[in-house]
Amino acid sequence: MLPEQFEDAVTAEVLETATGIDRFTMARQFRRHLGTSPHRYRTMRQLDVVRREMVCGAPLAEAAAAAGFADQSHMTRQFKKAYGISPGGWRRLVRQGAISATASSFA
Repeated sequence: MLPEQFEDAVTAEVLETATGIDRFTMARQFRRHLGTSPHRYRTMRQLDVVRREMVCGAPLAEAAAAAGFADQSHMTRQFKKAYGISPGGWRRLVRQGAISATASSFA
């Protein structure tokens, strides 16, 4: 139900129709099963795409676009919020071998 292409946003109304439950019940069940909100889940999957693209050598702006972020600065804010380091800093650490790009899955 949740698309791999992030430009195809799934609205709460679409999910309500598909599941037959209201958005609040759906959000509670989602959090109970996955441990996070639907919005945060989507953001983290986008960041998985960004990291995968960066490991493959993509420029940050291209990685942001591939993951469906509005722009590079939006992606950078979300990346720093999630990982506590800028995307460029993360890529540097991976290149230096200080961290493993495969330490966590890219879903």
